[in-house]
Amino acid sequence: MLPKNIGIEIKNFSQNGIGQYKIFKKIMQNLNFDKGIICHTSPWRIHTHNHPIHKNSINRPENDFMLNDIEHHRKTNKEMNLVYEYIKKYYDFDYQLDIYGLLVKELLLLKNTIHITFHEPNDTKKIENNYNHIWKENPGDINHMSNEGNRIVAENISKLL
Repeated sequence: MLPKNIGIEIKNFSQNGIGQYKIFKKIMQNLNFDKGIICHTSPWRIHTHNHPIHKNSINRPENDFMLNDIEHHRKTNKEMNLVYEYIKKYYDFDYQLDIYGLLVKELLLLKNTIHITFHEPNDTKKIENNYNHIWKENPGDINHMSNEGNRIVAENISKLL
């Protein structure tokens, strides 16, 4: 957790399970900030307007598809099985990587921003603050990390501010 008295106002525009396109859109609609922290997702989160599993979720109403999530839910959900079959047969993964790269490139141009990610370093090379190793070393229930993992990341981000 960030220290409570760091002397800045914090506005959180993040949302669970959204892809890079939705991250990009949210940031571009909220550019009135002195300093921004942009948490980039995996390039393998595929945009959708209507996620069959999470569309009515309180915590994830705008959730995008994630390949391992599709794989998990396809066994028990017909729609997710259709999504899986479509992606395996028709989806262009080079397109996915190219669009992800273009969105990240645009966000990296924003002034006064810190860029972080928790995803595989080989997939997110352009993002300088990668906390994938901390996430792997400190698994838990709060954004997939333990209290200790969150403390370590918050301490690191505080230094970057």
